[in-house]
Amino acid sequence: MRVLSATVLIALAALSCTSVLAQSPLPTLGDGSELTASAERRLGERIVRALYRDPEHIDDPVLADYVQGILQALLGAARARGTLSPEIDERFAWDILLSRDRTVNAFALPGGYLGVHLGLIGLTSTRDELASVLAHELSHITQRHISRLITDQDRQTPLLLGAMLLGALAASKNPAATQALVVGGQALVLQNQLNFSRTMEREADRMGYGLMAPAGFAPQGFVGMFDKLQQANRLNDNGSWPYLRSHPLTTERIADMQARIPPGQATAQPPTLEHALIAARARVLASPGVDALRQWIAEPQATGFASQPVPRRAAALYAAALASNQLRDAAGARAAARALD
Repeated sequence: MRVLSATVLIALAALSCTSVLAQSPLPTLGDGSELTASAERRLGERIVRALYRDPEHIDDPVLADYVQGILQALLGAARARGTLSPEIDERFAWDILLSRDRTVNAFALPGGYLGVHLGLIGLTSTRDELASVLAHELSHITQRHISRLITDQDRQTPLLLGAMLLGALAASKNPAATQALVVGGQALVLQNQLNFSRTMEREADRMGYGLMAPAGFAPQGFVGMFDKLQQANRLNDNGSWPYLRSHPLTTERIADMQARIPPGQATAQPPTLEHALIAARARVLASPGVDALRQWIAEPQATGFASQPVPRRAAALYAAALASNQLRDAAGARAAARALD
């Protein structure tokens, strides 16, 4: 999940497909049929069991409850709009998996599972920005993009799937070796995958945008999130931002979302105290290292701190308390907590 999360997940899907395909062979993409909902759920459960064993998986009830609450609101909007079929609604899990990974990434898995990296939560400024990512990933699931992608993968040669499978098995031990194993196989199918994926990404953007307002979120969150992703990619273009890799150019996506917002409603929503605290928690729990923890502890003592907006000050004090706790500094944690109160 650290270096080749998308490749690993596809490879795990290829591995898990073996028993499913033995029972019900996948049709060709041209006839328009897909995996059944039950088969996709079983496939998702196999992948999720592997991800639960990943050392990066984190079971934090505070973050999980917050993200799950956003997802449930979006699911309600999808039901009301008719984009979530009763069969998929009933059979899929609609569960969130959190990873300590500091990369800015989220992904949809078969069967209604969504993965979210703490790096993405920590980057967001508002609940609406986080909701825009979940709405996008949810739309991948409701539009059956995953089963269509698996169908497309099934049309590739066994040699290519084998290379990706070897990459998945090596990922947790040697990421550099993983890249060497899969690069040859990836190169041969990359363009077809990207073209297929980009079409689905545009559809997920449009469908996700339509869920925002009915679910109680500001659609401007899409523009704000894309802007952050663009900046992150520009500053950190080292291959570690998988959310952007198979997606349309972010400038194109920003322009599309801006065009959909009615005139006079493009102003971004201000940060809320609740989300500021959640984002701070995600940044600290992502285990950024001792140096970053010490910087957060020192931030409340910086010049001009008292003049910062309340959400910003509260987030800094909360991060200082959590960081002190991570460094086993009980006195520092209590002092930051008292200042936060």
